[in-house]
Amino acid sequence: MSYSCVADIYRANDEVRARLVERVGSLDEETQNYRADEKAWTVAEIVEHLAALERRLSKLFTMMVGKVESVAAAAAVGAGDGPHFKPFSLEELTERACREKYVAPEEVRPSGGVPVADSLARLRESRAAVEALRERIERADMSVAAYPHPVFGPLNFYQWLAFIGIHEQRHLDQIERLLDSRAEGEARNFRGDKGRDS
Repeated sequence: MSYSCVADIYRANDEVRARLVERVGSLDEETQNYRADEKAWTVAEIVEHLAALERRLSKLFTMMVGKVESVAAAAAVGAGDGPHFKPFSLEELTERACREKYVAPEEVRPSGGVPVADSLARLRESRAAVEALRERIERADMSVAAYPHPVFGPLNFYQWLAFIGIHEQRHLDQIERLLDSRAEGEARNFRGDKGRDS
């Protein structure tokens, strides 16, 4: 996907979030806590991870916006002078993420035992914080602000903002595979049980 304005990024992030909430919002506790293997995260742990990451990013974004605004104020840049950024895509990072497995930094690893509903509530709070920054983001040239990603290296502010949705989509795909794996296991067990009864 190509992003040409802040609205594109927010729209893409909101679309992924809506799909995530729809997919996990009504899962029963057993499904939320299903583990495909001992090293895999459960649905509940994936959503807990997403909530922890977006919370950290909302704080990072607030700090980055404040710094850019203070530099702009010192340079006497008026409100509304924020330039539009050049269109960009993070497809290369998305493709790389599909091929590679990553270890989440300690501070955003799930602790476990957090119900999906609680993590979704935290995601609503962090998304509200990111949404509250939107007007300020649209007024400033946030392309001058960058912060290193632990795997992908330095990303500018707009790339980080888009990363929220890309990262969430990656984990939504993971959730889909996990739920498919559970359904396949239940189907095998059902067929196996029927075979023993005949």
